[in-house]
Amino acid sequence: MDTLYAARLHGLILANRTGMPPSITEESVISLLIVLGSSLSLVALVFAFITYSLFSDLRNLSGITLMNLLSALFMTQLLYVIGVGGVADSELCIALSSALHYIRLCVFAWMLLMTHNMYMQYKTGLHLIPVTDTNIGKKFFRYSLFGWGVPAIILLISIFVQFCDKNGMLLDIHDLKRHHCWFLDETAFIYGLVLPSSTMAGFTFYYLLRSAIFSRYIVGIQPDKKLRDKMKRKRTLQIILFTKMTLVISLCLLLATISKLSSSDGIWIGFHIVQGLQGILIAMLVTCNCQVLKLYSRSIKNKASKHMTSYFGVAGSSMSRSTSLQMLTWDPPPDIV
Repeated sequence: MDTLYAARLHGLILANRTGMPPSITEESVISLLIVLGSSLSLVALVFAFITYSLFSDLRNLSGITLMNLLSALFMTQLLYVIGVGGVADSELCIALSSALHYIRLCVFAWMLLMTHNMYMQYKTGLHLIPVTDTNIGKKFFRYSLFGWGVPAIILLISIFVQFCDKNGMLLDIHDLKRHHCWFLDETAFIYGLVLPSSTMAGFTFYYLLRSAIFSRYIVGIQPDKKLRDKMKRKRTLQIILFTKMTLVISLCLLLATISKLSSSDGIWIGFHIVQGLQGILIAMLVTCNCQVLKLYSRSIKNKASKHMTSYFGVAGSSMSRSTSLQMLTWDPPPDIV
């Protein structure tokens, strides 16, 4: 399995160029699917990022936090594609391994911040905490310190653990290349990636559970049945969305951990497949939900209405003078994604 991509897939291409009969094996087919899935994941993540950048109603604190999560996932997918093709230079292999270690921690950190933001909004809705600071910039600055700064500190600690464990030798290049420059050595991998990521995933599920409990109380205190049903659907969608995203990210970590520690070929292939399709799954979850699709439909209707108004020469109103993105609002406005 050490040559899953480099030997099998590239060997198949080389055979076709030289006119030799290609040896199509199960591994070569899997390798091709992994590369295609990773490429589609990069495109899907870019599309999701553009979607949340485009609509002004999605650029709240939760939307900006999600955009940072999408950025971290994009970098993970990009570095994954670079590493899976094989890296010959030792220094580049070390840099790639450290970068992947850092960016994977960032993914779990931003997922935790998204659920924490939802949890705090639900507490505010129950008036359990006073609304004292409405400045999104200050909150996002604190989130950024945690989302990008804490993983950097953990990376430095894991490198220090690696340095002490190897008695002064920073990294085992042979072991790195055997895993296509994806992981640090076993001790640093466990204490520097598995434990911190598992801890952040555990807190993420905790905030999801607490948010579900608070959501039930918030919906229950609404006097109007129609509003109560609408809030229940919206908040259920939010909690289920974040739960699915957390499960996808956690599954990738679980397969990476088992494949690193057990050297099982089947789990190794499973990790490749999940990692390659991770970006597509996350992008579909955050863009193909009813709230985002509703924004797209309203945008098309508003553009069509403005076009008809200008065509027939109707006198401009406040709607015709505003941009279509400014008219894309929910009633009531959305709490989060």
